[in-house]
Amino acid sequence: MNRNSSLLFAIFLLASSLLAVNAGRFNCNQMSCGSASCCNDNKLGAICYNPSQYDCTTDNLNNLVLCSKGSGSCNGICFDSKNYHCAGNGLAQGAAQKTSVATPQTSAEVPKTSVEVPKTSQETPKTSTPSNTSPYCKPGTCGNGVSCCGINQCYLPTTHSCTYDSVLGRDNLCPVNFRSCKGGCYDPNIYSCKDSGLVYGKETSQEVKTSAANPQTSNTPVTSASTPKTSAVNPNPVPVPSTPTGGNLPTQTADLRIINNCKFTLWMEGRYGGKGAPIPGHSTTSTRALPGGYVDYVIPATGLSGTRFWAKYGCDANGKNCKIGDQMQYYPEGGCPTKGCTPPIDSLFEATFGCKKGSSCANSSPTTWFDTSQVDGYTIPYKVTLNGETNKCDCTSSGCGLKTIDATRLDLAKCPSGENLSAGGKVTNQNGRSLTNVDLRMIDKDTNSVLGCLSPCKKLSWEWGLNEGTVPTLYYCCPTPNPANCQIGQGCISSEGCRNGPVINTQFVNSIHQMAPGIYTYAYDDGVGLHACPAETVTYTMEFCPAGSGVYPHPL
Repeated sequence: MNRNSSLLFAIFLLASSLLAVNAGRFNCNQMSCGSASCCNDNKLGAICYNPSQYDCTTDNLNNLVLCSKGSGSCNGICFDSKNYHCAGNGLAQGAAQKTSVATPQTSAEVPKTSVEVPKTSQETPKTSTPSNTSPYCKPGTCGNGVSCCGINQCYLPTTHSCTYDSVLGRDNLCPVNFRSCKGGCYDPNIYSCKDSGLVYGKETSQEVKTSAANPQTSNTPVTSASTPKTSAVNPNPVPVPSTPTGGNLPTQTADLRIINNCKFTLWMEGRYGGKGAPIPGHSTTSTRALPGGYVDYVIPATGLSGTRFWAKYGCDANGKNCKIGDQMQYYPEGGCPTKGCTPPIDSLFEATFGCKKGSSCANSSPTTWFDTSQVDGYTIPYKVTLNGETNKCDCTSSGCGLKTIDATRLDLAKCPSGENLSAGGKVTNQNGRSLTNVDLRMIDKDTNSVLGCLSPCKKLSWEWGLNEGTVPTLYYCCPTPNPANCQIGQGCISSEGCRNGPVINTQFVNSIHQMAPGIYTYAYDDGVGLHACPAETVTYTMEFCPAGSGVYPHPL
């Protein structure tokens, strides 16, 4: 995260201190099942069910699992006790010598939530798959007679099915005859699924969402709740059109939609929190978007703090080993690409999403804070459009309103190739390299093109490895470790000292102010960088390579 982002997210964290990490997952105390029973399935969340057909069982790891009547559970997986039993690390062939089926949990029972944290979608299920391989289902992953769904979720087709969640646009493991809605499983005889989530009342055949209403790539089949899917799952959990759509995209209902308007494939990266975990509802951080395609992100009702979104370019078939965009270690296996992580200069959308109306924290955290920033550099031109009650955004004493953040004109042709970073002549040479004629361009030698533009701070600190607290780097990164006693000799520069220093006269800062007015270019830039809108009433659309943008990458 860049230095400006650190300052912004200090504000974000204060504004969102009450946000729940596992937001969006209901428990039985929050869901009314009417005459049905409720189970706090540790993997799937609260599920309403008919106790005459299902049992809320406790598996060998003391996890609650909803299974078909009479089934056993092992490592979070339901199994047919006539053909399998739980032994050692997982399922084993052969009838169980002894089954242990727990008494069905009713809605009146207190769920086991006080000490156990339910596993959310960003966590990786424990499987035998080596950590250095793709986490998605492969033939033979789960053994004979056991099918696989999503990220190595093994299941018995007799008890579970791999269903398509049309709201989130991904596969989800549910009990047989259950359907998936917004990441949770439900009985269609009790509930129906809308774009906003579950609605009490039996689902009709007209309400069942199909691929016709939810375009997908041809290799992502939709499976009904009663028909288990046994083939490997497409590693792109969010549907994207296979060809350019010409702007005729489905109506946006998600909190954030990122569109690829470039002429090449991008991989959209979505992360949150200190570990850079996937956005809830997504099983991976990277999602492929073909030209004209898009990725939707649905934010939990109780908000989400520390989110970051950007585009990766020049990646392999798994969205890794990218030419630009691999600025963080891979999740969850860790590590960087073979050639190392790329510089963190990607065009970013950063936000702490506030709580939506009706949620437990709606009164305490009703605001979404967000920004885009070029403090570290820039790559692909973009434009952010706000939809909904934009007249309530960015309210100050002079009024309210914000509709766009426009960085369409970001042009790598204008990235300085001869920048003066001598801090006003204080240091003209560093380890034999001239500081008066520095090339800020990130050049791809394979294609002889410019992939990105490093800010003066990132050029000196990230690429050259100079300490941010020493001259000349200090004048371009502007660290302020001790605001109460900020001294240059102690590696600290005040906000006033930064604004009056050499950074404001750099070609980099001046060119971005011309190309994208109002976007931060250094740590204490006076431009309008941090924005605020009411939660839920405003949605966001980020478009890469918007109409009118320049060529990317830029040929030398």
